[in-house]
Amino acid sequence: MSASPGSVQSVERVLDLVEALSAVPQGMALSELAAATGLHVSTAHRLVGALVGRGYACKDRESGKYRLTLRLFEVGSQVSKLLNLHAAVRPLLDKLAAACQEVVHLAEWDGTEMVYLYKVEPSRPMVRTGSYVGCRNPMYCTGVGKSVLAFLPDEEVANIWASSRICAYTEHTITQLDALRADLAQVRRRGYAIDDEEHEPGVRCIAVPIFGWSSHPVAAVSVAAPVFRMGDEVLQTLFEQMKQLAVEAGQLLGCVPGEDEERRR
Repeated sequence: MSASPGSVQSVERVLDLVEALSAVPQGMALSELAAATGLHVSTAHRLVGALVGRGYACKDRESGKYRLTLRLFEVGSQVSKLLNLHAAVRPLLDKLAAACQEVVHLAEWDGTEMVYLYKVEPSRPMVRTGSYVGCRNPMYCTGVGKSVLAFLPDEEVANIWASSRICAYTEHTITQLDALRADLAQVRRRGYAIDDEEHEPGVRCIAVPIFGWSSHPVAAVSVAAPVFRMGDEVLQTLFEQMKQLAVEAGQLLGCVPGEDEERRR
């Protein structure tokens, strides 16, 4: 359903107000705000009132001037944290790759896909993966994607599934929602997801989610290797290394230590 021209115009006017107020930190009177944005006073009053109601602006009792609050900074800082996550955890990812000598990924959840923010390979990789920094892969058939899906509400999982183009990348790809739900239940029990040749033939991947300030998974770390090198013992060893990395990354995003453990129970 597309937005009506009127609603789009209202959004643009609100953004005009925000930008005008951001240029005058000491605040602006309603008449000044209306003049700066080219809005009728009554329109400016209605829209700035919405900003006040949501906590993005406030009105000084003495001067009657409107000014922005730190709510915008709070929201914007979450975006900044995620964009800079890969830079902050890069040493940890490099250390993990050096220890396991396999391909390591950091991926961010975006809609129905995972966006790869960072990839590190050993000096002599034994497996070539099709991933690269900036590429997008579906959630339902990747380790990073399933590690995030497992800790989302069931309704959200269903919506992501319905909005995805479901296809069999390999003979092992899960193409039924009920089968995916059963797999996600296993992910929650053990704490990590496995892409068992579901996206690329011959490649097995283990992934763990990274939880952010919103108590939702926002990203994931994975290790990919040839199937014959990723037996159960290796998976468990990798998980022990990866879960601490994920905890440290989550703390950078404002996740309270221990919250992710509670979600796994």
